[in-house]
Amino acid sequence: MSEKKVIIIGAGVAGLSAACYLRMNGYVTELFESHNKPGGLCTSWKRKEYTFDGCIHSIGGLNPKFRTYHYLNELIDLTKLKFHFHESLGVTEDENGKIINMYANPDLLKQELLSIAPEDAKFINSLINAVKYLEHFDLSLKKPLELWTPLDYYLNQFRTAPVLPYLIKWRKSMDNLTRNCKSTKLKQVLNTDFFSRFPAYFFIMSLGSLHVKDAGYPIGGSLKFSRLLEEKYLSLGGIVHYKSRVTEIKTKDNEAVSVTLEDGRVHNADIIISASDGHATIFEMLDGKYVDNKIRSLYDKHPRWPSMILVSLGINRSFTDEPSTIDMRLKKELIIDSKTKLDSIAFTIYNFDSTLAPKGKTCVRALLKTDNYAYWTDLFYNNKKLYKQEKNRIAREVIRILNNHFKGLSKQVEVIDVATPVTFKNYTNNWNGSTQGWNWLPGLIPETISKGLPGLKNFYLIGQWTTPGGGIISGLTSGRDITRIICKKDKKKFETK
Repeated sequence: MSEKKVIIIGAGVAGLSAACYLRMNGYVTELFESHNKPGGLCTSWKRKEYTFDGCIHSIGGLNPKFRTYHYLNELIDLTKLKFHFHESLGVTEDENGKIINMYANPDLLKQELLSIAPEDAKFINSLINAVKYLEHFDLSLKKPLELWTPLDYYLNQFRTAPVLPYLIKWRKSMDNLTRNCKSTKLKQVLNTDFFSRFPAYFFIMSLGSLHVKDAGYPIGGSLKFSRLLEEKYLSLGGIVHYKSRVTEIKTKDNEAVSVTLEDGRVHNADIIISASDGHATIFEMLDGKYVDNKIRSLYDKHPRWPSMILVSLGINRSFTDEPSTIDMRLKKELIIDSKTKLDSIAFTIYNFDSTLAPKGKTCVRALLKTDNYAYWTDLFYNNKKLYKQEKNRIAREVIRILNNHFKGLSKQVEVIDVATPVTFKNYTNNWNGSTQGWNWLPGLIPETISKGLPGLKNFYLIGQWTTPGGGIISGLTSGRDITRIICKKDKKKFETK
């Protein structure tokens, strides 16, 4: 009996992960990627002598005491990477220049928070106790929920019992939990835009991961990381087709049987996995034929991660003694577009990765959220002149804000690169330019979104549109999980070598 052939759409982190594990388990695989390189959103790009990174701040799975470390080592030879371990989530600078450091070390963080909000000592002590406890607990699953038996559910009660009180207490948003705090400054510091899209326990566990060195930044950036996944896949005998956009998934008798490329070529398969955009897959490649009320409600109503404007700067300055992340509160709101005004900007200063810029120079990036994808799309297609003017305006404003903090910086900027929501859509096909799929809504148990579609056989969805909150590790895990599910269905033992 010949091995089954699996086609994977999208060579991002999830697609590469699934392709690797499927090859380890004897499946014939072909990857189809619309771009000319791997990684999807996990990427970097060159502009003159600078390398700008569009993704990773830190990834988990670097501490051997946790399960994800061993999963990551199945795919990547970690000895080929060096990691920088951030000592804090970053610093927050208020509108008056006051700096608050969000230390990863819980004892230092406690001192820092008490220095700005002694009146909220009870809340701060509770927060720090949660960090200290949860940083040692491994919440990753041994196998995907789709394969759990009643015994698994029963035994999991005992495994999670010690942490359940903490998860229950911190299951709401940080905004909700800090409403009774007296200090306005404490509320500002704890309610950063990024973590506002998760339950509070995610913020707590992120601090813990940094402290126990389970999370770090891979020196060389996101594309180097993605290239290692590609290298692993090719070493397993996998086939990848770049510049090969899939436009249609064909079905027969409600079974996925082939994909059609933009140039009209058709490729048959026994199983098809889409690791690309969920909306495009369901409503364009499959023409909306396999949806139910739950899926329609998901795409109509569920909060999504916003689109982004990414301003990347190449600066002739070292920033040696500066923090790597600064969340600056603005005295005057920054107007992004007709629907978006920002009162703070998070800057990443890549002084921790000397490979991205020449000696004595540094890359700096600013992530600016916007939910006004339609505005930027309209400009791009109907008014290119104004589109360029708006990009330049925002870049100038970002440089002006930085110059107020770092005197003389405006004259040291050598390269400017601005990516808009349209850039993200054109590059990765992510719906409305969203960079991390669905928001991870507050609650005790993270949402699970089905990897299958109603009424369609031999087809699966993986990646950030099935895992609210997105992220590198969730993408890698979804590729591993779908392989386990396929192996179970085919009565094959799941292998990782």
